[in-house]
Amino acid sequence: MENMSGCDLDRLFNPRTLAFIGASASTSKWGFIILFNILKGNYKGRLYPVNPRTKAILGVPCYPSVGDISEDVDLAIITTPAKAVPGLIDECGAKRIPYVIVVSADFSETGPEGARLEHEVTAKARAHGIRIVGPNTMGVFSSQPHLHALMPPIMPLHGQVSMFSQSGNLGAQMLMWGFDEGVGFEKFVGIGNEADLTSIDFLDYFARDERTRIILAYLEGILPNSGLATLARKVSRQKPILVFKGGRTDVGTKAAASHSGAMAGSTRVHRAAFHQAGIIEVPTSQGMMDCAKAFANYPVPRGNRVGILTRGGGWGVITADACVESGLEVPPLPDEIERKISRILPPYWSHGNPVDMVAMGGDGPFMACLETLAAWDGIDAILALGGSGSRAFQYSQEIKGPRELKFVLAQEELIAEKFSNAPESTSVMTRQLVEQTGKPIIAVSLGSAESHKAALKDYHMVSYPTPERAVRVLQLMASYRRFIESPE
Repeated sequence: MENMSGCDLDRLFNPRTLAFIGASASTSKWGFIILFNILKGNYKGRLYPVNPRTKAILGVPCYPSVGDISEDVDLAIITTPAKAVPGLIDECGAKRIPYVIVVSADFSETGPEGARLEHEVTAKARAHGIRIVGPNTMGVFSSQPHLHALMPPIMPLHGQVSMFSQSGNLGAQMLMWGFDEGVGFEKFVGIGNEADLTSIDFLDYFARDERTRIILAYLEGILPNSGLATLARKVSRQKPILVFKGGRTDVGTKAAASHSGAMAGSTRVHRAAFHQAGIIEVPTSQGMMDCAKAFANYPVPRGNRVGILTRGGGWGVITADACVESGLEVPPLPDEIERKISRILPPYWSHGNPVDMVAMGGDGPFMACLETLAAWDGIDAILALGGSGSRAFQYSQEIKGPRELKFVLAQEELIAEKFSNAPESTSVMTRQLVEQTGKPIIAVSLGSAESHKAALKDYHMVSYPTPERAVRVLQLMASYRRFIESPE
């Protein structure tokens, strides 16, 4: 893809040499915490802490100034108080450092005096040819150089998702949720006040980054005439852009201005622009992670027709309602598919879509029904509601009672153990069906968070704990399909 912003950020995200200005031996300061995270993350490049009053921190020698570092420096990180930043920018300029991350706060987000200081920093950087991330940023993460230059102690999973965020804290939470749920990240940047580098620059770079498959963004405000929608319209046809928008109300708009200095603007205007640009606006923070899982691991459905497979009728009813209310279609089963499923299930099954297995146990019948639905040309995606059954057997050791009761509970534990490996074979077969048919098969399971994470990590199988969350993701995927098939 053509470079739209004219800015190449490779040395920012893949620095061979890094100067850390404001390194501190005090464990309560950001100058220690971020440095510690960089070291803990096994950064592959060469690290130069800068502190004129300390000889070494965590066993790494310190330098009095960036000018005392003998080799060229690709990236500098500044964590000093805000008033010291302008002078440090001059030092970085004399050293010809191309990129600087200003973690320090107390700039435009605090009022006129902070805005004046921010303007001074930006003017000095431009005079030296330096590009700035921030100020007021949580930092960056980049998987290839193992760069964990972040405030929180996060070690994200590596994957194909890249994110820029006007809230470093919210972005860091996405990295944490990603770790918990099995979603890996390629790159992350907290863009802070966007005094220099903006969302446009990072969207453009992630669009051209071959390692990035999905782009996430948290935005509170978009500068008028920024060109974000124009760029996104081109990027969206090649990569999904998922945006969670803050500042949707008057109260939220005021909070955004004091938080990142962003002017949130009209929600109605933003939503119209997002729709025209093919940007996928997710309604909640958890929805952002839900969508990232699906878009990163599944093909986009060819349409909005859904097949529903359920072991229990009630869940099928709820899922069908959620689909129709979200604009998805739940088509009736054709006679041929109904006859095939009738050979698998008891005579009293639902004989329709949703396919209710009437509590028939065993993975064999479930997979046979799933395979039959996947082969049906009349649907574009499947919601498979399995469930993990009763958990009572897990507590047999804690129950006090007659020996006979304990014996029965122990037998239940053995049976559960016998079938504990069943998800492996079903996951493999389900993944094969996804690849063969090009249809996303989204599971809804009552299993633990670890089971959801393991299915995603080991088999690239996407699952959710509720049908409503699964339906919402599928609805957004179908909407994205309509955009990429629309005329440019």
